[in-house]
Amino acid sequence: MKQVLLILLIALVALIAWLCVPFNILVIGVDAYANQPTEGSRSDGLIVIRVIPYLAQIKMISIPRDTYVEIPCENYKQDKITHSHHFGGTQCTIDAVENLLDTKINYHVRFRFEDVMNITNLIDGVDVVANHTFNQDYFDQEVFHFNQGQVYNLRGRMALAYTRHRKSDTAFKRDERQRQVIQGIVRKIAEPSGWKYIPQVYGYTKEHMEIAVNPIKSLSALPAVLIHHSDIEQYEITGDGRMINGVWYFIPDEVSLENASIIFRYQMISAGHRIIKKYKYKMSRVKDH
Repeated sequence: MKQVLLILLIALVALIAWLCVPFNILVIGVDAYANQPTEGSRSDGLIVIRVIPYLAQIKMISIPRDTYVEIPCENYKQDKITHSHHFGGTQCTIDAVENLLDTKINYHVRFRFEDVMNITNLIDGVDVVANHTFNQDYFDQEVFHFNQGQVYNLRGRMALAYTRHRKSDTAFKRDERQRQVIQGIVRKIAEPSGWKYIPQVYGYTKEHMEIAVNPIKSLSALPAVLIHHSDIEQYEITGDGRMINGVWYFIPDEVSLENASIIFRYQMISAGHRIIKKYKYKMSRVKDH
């Protein structure tokens, strides 16, 4: 009997230790619609979400779609990271991100344009403060106008228009808009008033989206989601645009890229005691508006 209890205790401690280990989720938004195959599509949005359970923290970083990287599934030839999905689908995209940030992607979520529209409709929209003033059409069918600093309830086509615009401002602003909507969805569902949406959202994502997340491990993210759903730490990789052989690329700043790797890789826990390596970094931290 004592041996059984000891084994159960060891198993419980091991489970708790495993649940406390930080993990990364790669969110991939591809430019494919309902009637189009995802094969051959490009990754229009890439966001790495780091969950640190023992600190109840969530961090997010966007990778600009035009980032000049090595594509592992194409013999490490250099190209835009958005093309990694075109060449080799989800796995090639994961490999490219891991190679860029020198980190490990543990889980991933892949969605299409229509999923942004459908999920925001399911939860009755998300409130977002516009980070720029611009007009964006929905395939010439409808034009949406946004004023910087004004609050909008984004849903359906309006949500997609907000996240896709990139003609009148920078790629950084576009990446920020994508993070705003994702955080808005998390915030809406995490609040007690939004729990009623969970069954519908779960059913939709299970049927229509590619989700590779351990359901037990995901439970360890709940404290961070409940505590910090409105205050998720957001980061961006800085750099400059450059023409190479007649093609425009985003070239990450080496220091910024290294700092991103540190933040999304070096967080450790040992023997039940928090051991956090603190680093000085110059990376821009994006404030949640």
